[in-house]
Amino acid sequence: MKIAILVGTRPEIIKMAPVIRECQKRKLDYLIIHSKQHYSEKLDGIFFSELDLPAPKYNLNVGSGGHANQTGRILITLEPILMSEKPDVLLVQGDTNTVVAGALAANKLHIKVGHIEAGLRSFDQTMPEESNRIIADHISDYLFAVTDLQVGYLKKEGLPDSKIFKVGNTIVDALLSHQVHADKRSQILSELKLQTKGYYLLTSHRAANVDDPDALNEIIQLIAKIPGQVCWPIHYRTQKVLKESKIDLPGNLTWTDPVGYSDFLKLLSNCTAVITDSGGVQEEACILGVPCVTIRDSTERPETVDVGANVLVHRNADAMVAALNRPMTPWTNPFGDGHTAKRILDIVMGQHVHPVPQTQDTVCVAGLGYMGLPTSLLLANAGITVAGFDLNAKKVNEINGGHCPFEERGIPELLTTALKTGHFKAQTKPAAADVFVVAVPTPHKNKKCDLSFVLSAVNSLLPVLKNGNLLIIESTIKPKTCEDYVLPLLQSKHLRVEVAHCPERAIPGNTLHEIVHNDRIIGATSPEAARRAARLYSTFTKGTIHQTTLVTAECVKLMENTFRDVNIALANEFSLIADKFKFDISAAIQLANKHPRVNILQPGIGVGGHCIAIDPWFLTEDIGDDLTLIRTARELNDGMPQRTAARIRNKIAPSTGKIGILGVSYKPDVDDARETPALEVARILSKHYTIRCHDPFVKDWDLELFPIEEVDGWADVLVILSNHTAYASRKFESPLLSFEKLINAEVTQFRRTAAVRARRRGIGTQSRHANDGRSRSETDVQQAS
Repeated sequence: MKIAILVGTRPEIIKMAPVIRECQKRKLDYLIIHSKQHYSEKLDGIFFSELDLPAPKYNLNVGSGGHANQTGRILITLEPILMSEKPDVLLVQGDTNTVVAGALAANKLHIKVGHIEAGLRSFDQTMPEESNRIIADHISDYLFAVTDLQVGYLKKEGLPDSKIFKVGNTIVDALLSHQVHADKRSQILSELKLQTKGYYLLTSHRAANVDDPDALNEIIQLIAKIPGQVCWPIHYRTQKVLKESKIDLPGNLTWTDPVGYSDFLKLLSNCTAVITDSGGVQEEACILGVPCVTIRDSTERPETVDVGANVLVHRNADAMVAALNRPMTPWTNPFGDGHTAKRILDIVMGQHVHPVPQTQDTVCVAGLGYMGLPTSLLLANAGITVAGFDLNAKKVNEINGGHCPFEERGIPELLTTALKTGHFKAQTKPAAADVFVVAVPTPHKNKKCDLSFVLSAVNSLLPVLKNGNLLIIESTIKPKTCEDYVLPLLQSKHLRVEVAHCPERAIPGNTLHEIVHNDRIIGATSPEAARRAARLYSTFTKGTIHQTTLVTAECVKLMENTFRDVNIALANEFSLIADKFKFDISAAIQLANKHPRVNILQPGIGVGGHCIAIDPWFLTEDIGDDLTLIRTARELNDGMPQRTAARIRNKIAPSTGKIGILGVSYKPDVDDARETPALEVARILSKHYTIRCHDPFVKDWDLELFPIEEVDGWADVLVILSNHTAYASRKFESPLLSFEKLINAEVTQFRRTAAVRARRRGIGTQSRHANDGRSRSETDVQQAS
């Protein structure tokens, strides 16, 4: 798909910047066309460099002029470009002559039009912008509305629901991404000798206010009434009228030429209040928490008035002063969450094909573990009301007390915020909601998928489920679980509940980042159910959301982890071949990987974690006996702990009696010991030696865990099985056996002598990638574990 992006003025460049950056991020085929409706570099061109945007592919150089003249010239120059480039969609933003001309040109050429900020209405037909908005909306194919209000206006005008999408405003995206940069970069306050919160900011450019000398004189008289210093970046057109009309400026005014975006953000963020006739400034002030007074008698941003951020005073001096002195209470930004550009491109690229709902779903999440809790908190911090349900009363009390029940970076801070806002609460019973998410573990029993936890969670939700609800299964499940088990269970209770499967695809130790940034796979009973689930996840997900069928979604994650398991098995088998032929497996893999199409992983002690070690069994459970590759790989990896124990016994002296095992989690620097191969290694060794185990993260384990001081120095030999970072900086008293030593082909006895001890103390550098069955390149891939 090719996307053309048309801009013509300063606000359009700023508000299209997030869309352009999202196109770059997704590596889409896109081009920028600039009408140059503004004739001054300071009024628009500077913003491309300041916002770090690519230069437009086409500049129409239209300049200023009468409305018909300007609109006509844009149409004439734009049409051949669109005919040559043949974009699939043209995106326009706002209400300028550039917008209406672009929409008309594309529409005549049967190119789809996406209108960003659709549905804005001032209901003042004397404003040329109002006509532009209405015309653009009625010939556009995608109507990207900001709030429910604009959605309502579009529907009242008879536009079909299928074209209307509530996405928020890209100005929020732009402000959030640029505000910190602007604060550091801009020196405008010192240049103009302004003190933070010691001045009022004025912007005025509407023709009704500044083209008429009498109206402009009223604006000047307003400035004189303001109780304090006023800063006004004056439009060149307005400067011309002031000069020609010989209007004197009041003494409390500091004026400057138009400023860049960073400077304007600095001025707006630090003023006491802003007086404006700009719709965009009304939005920006509202988002930034700056009180606004609008010198017009109507606004196409009535949400700013509704939340108390803005007052309309026209050009009435007394009303303006009263509005500036009004008591202020904090308000909530009504214009979105900063992900508007992402939603727009999701829709254009076909990943959303339906409007965002007008009311936000409430959510109940069953299971507050490694995936359920962070998902609950991300939803809650996106403003959604979430009830977290878990049968473990101790865990629920811990969570409500602000304590995360497991070690995971970023979760405690999210929990604190969610509890403060009141959007999240943990409880031991399910709560009625619009959407239910099941995020409980799925164990395996005798190499088969044990669905008892999942089905128990669904059963527990039955008393609060209602017709029209959506049930999302995040738990990893075998193919056709939803069709064969979940749906019949719901139907047996005569519930008309749609079902979706959205498998979690995140790795412990980096869970929060991956839940937010990884792509999402959503399969559902219907396209509408998939879209509803996608809307929910889009409140916090920055990765692309892909919609598919139920069974496809069920198989995708199983296939991902099976792919990794098979490749780990190949590396492990290579290491066993190295044992036979007595060659250095690490060196051989490194050399083999010099080939541009080869990427062999490093061998390990087995495979752990709650996914890779069991997902292949789920995938192959019901496929019969004629397909054996996956099962063979799984069995080989399951056998690696026994081979690892044998390797350890082969490397140590016969007199060894005490072995210290360091690191029992399934991978370094996490507290997750589910399916860890270290457990089987320890159990095998315990039949022949006295063992003690240590892990700085894992709290509860099947075997006793000892403090490091009771392992190091006590043991005849230490073996690191999960290479936590903490071990790299420690100087050990006991001799240390590294994983590299275990897999090198030369068979030597490991003896506890002074010379050996000195030689071994520095060998605590076992490959962390070998410990969990991953190579460096493989762990860099952000997929589920």
